[in-house]
Amino acid sequence: MASLAPKFSAFGQAPMQRSGLLAAARGLTFDRIKADRTLFGSLLQSFVFSEILKLMAASDERLTPYHFRDQQMREVDIVLERDDGMIAGIEIKASATVRSGDFGGLRTLAQACGDRFAYGVILYDSSEVVHFGDRLAAVPISSLWR
Repeated sequence: MASLAPKFSAFGQAPMQRSGLLAAARGLTFDRIKADRTLFGSLLQSFVFSEILKLMAASDERLTPYHFRDQQMREVDIVLERDDGMIAGIEIKASATVRSGDFGGLRTLAQACGDRFAYGVILYDSSEVVHFGDRLAAVPISSLWR
């Protein structure tokens, strides 16, 4: 019988770490992305993931990146596990607004991890940090470089 537990998967196939290369491979131009902003999401995810990998390499913390998805297809783009077992979740949104419902994947991750869940963030295209309850916040993407 298949397990009903949520799935944590390592990034076995390395995500495209160069957003420019990904854009070229998909034939995306600035004009196409400007006309259809939904095309921007995967590029932004690729870019942010590569920036997080750089930050991980420069950190004294030992972190392992994962992806999370449950049976209802709620997912978290990046899950970072510290060597002591603590978990942080990161969602990436190519939007300037975030709603409570956008935290469904992070709330599911928090429930699955229990006391090991440290914090969950949605990185988004705005300048304000907005708290959405216990250990959840929307944080500007630009905070990666502050």
